[in-house]
Amino acid sequence: MYRPYTDNFPEAVAIAGQCVGAALTAVIWSRPLRTRAATILFGSAVWIAALGPLLVTNILRLDPNPNVVPILQASAALATTAALLHGPRWFGVLAALGQCALFALGLYVRESEYELPFVHLFWYGLLVGVHLMRTAPPVRIKPAAATRPFRHHDLVIFFATTALAFLVTNLVFGRAIYNGDEVANTFQANVYGHLRAYAPIPPCASMFENYWVFRHQGRAFSQYTPGWPLFMAPFQRLGMIWLAGPVMAGIMAVGVARLARRVGSGLGTTCQSSERIAATSGVLGAVFAILGPSMLLNGASRFSHTMVCACFAWAVESLCVVSDRSVPRPSAWRHGLLLGAATSLGLATRPADGGTLGVGILLYFVWVLVRRRMTWRAFAGTTIGFLLFGGLTALILRLQLGAWFQTGYNIVASIHPEGVLHLSWPRPHELKFGLPIATGSYCWWPAVPALGIAGLIRALAGSERRVAFMLVTSAFAQIAFYFFVEFSRFADDGLGPRYLLPLVVVMATGTAAVLAPVVEQMRQRRIGLGARIRAAGPAILTGLAVIYGVAHVAPLVYPVAYAEYHYATTPIRAAKNMRLKNAIVMIEPGRSTAHETNLAQNEPMDPNPDVLFLIRRSEADEACAREHFPGRTWYRAGTTETLAPY
Repeated sequence: MYRPYTDNFPEAVAIAGQCVGAALTAVIWSRPLRTRAATILFGSAVWIAALGPLLVTNILRLDPNPNVVPILQASAALATTAALLHGPRWFGVLAALGQCALFALGLYVRESEYELPFVHLFWYGLLVGVHLMRTAPPVRIKPAAATRPFRHHDLVIFFATTALAFLVTNLVFGRAIYNGDEVANTFQANVYGHLRAYAPIPPCASMFENYWVFRHQGRAFSQYTPGWPLFMAPFQRLGMIWLAGPVMAGIMAVGVARLARRVGSGLGTTCQSSERIAATSGVLGAVFAILGPSMLLNGASRFSHTMVCACFAWAVESLCVVSDRSVPRPSAWRHGLLLGAATSLGLATRPADGGTLGVGILLYFVWVLVRRRMTWRAFAGTTIGFLLFGGLTALILRLQLGAWFQTGYNIVASIHPEGVLHLSWPRPHELKFGLPIATGSYCWWPAVPALGIAGLIRALAGSERRVAFMLVTSAFAQIAFYFFVEFSRFADDGLGPRYLLPLVVVMATGTAAVLAPVVEQMRQRRIGLGARIRAAGPAILTGLAVIYGVAHVAPLVYPVAYAEYHYATTPIRAAKNMRLKNAIVMIEPGRSTAHETNLAQNEPMDPNPDVLFLIRRSEADEACAREHFPGRTWYRAGTTETLAPY
């Protein structure tokens, strides 16, 4: 099992490589290079790299130390030759420099024979983007699709995404959780749902311990900042906390659709084609973002990463709206408030992610102010939105920690020293964790780096270069941060590479931008069978690649997450199935299915729940529980579906 997102990593990356190769081939087919020889050579380069993971699995694995560098250098040499034949000269020089960089990287990294082919595919995607930017100049007139609302599209996207994520919540997770992060967020949502900043410390406090719930100066609160638990709080009070994740996934999908629609609005050769491409891009962007198993699993969970993605997407979208001089007054206020709220809540959800993803947004915001492209109403709305949610966050943290401008991270060293953030330069075999380009290619498919970079570079020649600038700059800042973070290099659960999940917003937008024109080409009427095949073939090939990848990667990923959650939550599910009332379930360290601090899930604001999950570490713990919770029936948690009497 590989980081354990799948129990068949070689097959997963082989499928992803073939699908990426097919999609890049479709793009080149729809917009070939200047000569047929250059097109064939470039396509050959793509497929040598695309089949690299399959080659490693079936051939090179016979060698205890497989070396894919010579094979991939042959692939890069074909791409360079194709670029030289295509011209101009600087394009060939760019390809040659990239080949040299790929060769040096291949000599430096270790234990990354599966990752190197995807690095080459990423480079080929970049070259494809440069090619498209030069050979397919967009219309310079801003089409109506850039501003025309697509409310019916957005409603369908929201409800379809929410329903799909809700389905995963039930079928994969069974509405249960076992991860310490989810437990802590659920704990804090219960506290906020009762309009409190922190919970009281219960009697027999050691028996209620949750790993990321801290006790500080007589107050109990989650380590994590308030953003995500605040959103979950209303759902928790309604008894539907399991619906919060799917709803946030729907909000995120609509944000991605709007970004993709905005980028696609400037990629046609006429106003009419740009409008059609914009509509197609919106649908594709949302579909590509949510179909990736990592995004869908996280959207169905109680992790906060989906909210970071949503805040990022809506911050970029709202900044684009308010930076237009012709923005109507109501829209200036509304989107200004949204911009301030999205950036503030992004920081309040995951400070490091919100800060790094805000780099591109901040740079463009400063440029807008310097150029006086923002009205005073938009600026006032942004300020109010940021201060409103920022002030609420600061106040909650002040109540929790007893000091201004501190978070739970400030006291983690005194509670869990192993949880302190450490930064270091990764060793050669650890580079693949800083940017999971192979793992991400199947966990995020169909939104993958190779296609995303092609679309965003293509967008640099469109009317929405600012979107590409903000997305790429922010993505680079987040990658740079996690490149140095040590804890992201080791074990993780089966929900895919969560820490870099906001990259899906970037890649889905770019992938939609590069593939929507391929779909638009299919709509063009052509005379003759050959012309019709040339027009429809690339879109058909793309559709087959997307369907094949989604259908074949899903069985390799979802069962792993299901098995983890199903096994780890056995005591919780057993108590629910037995319909216990006035009971205590004792969890003894090392004798159950998950860490005891993750199974002791009790609502902090409910003093008398039907079932108490308590940790027993000593006889004193048991005596304390019998004193403070008399008259309850006692059970022992184990590894089976049945709770034994205690």
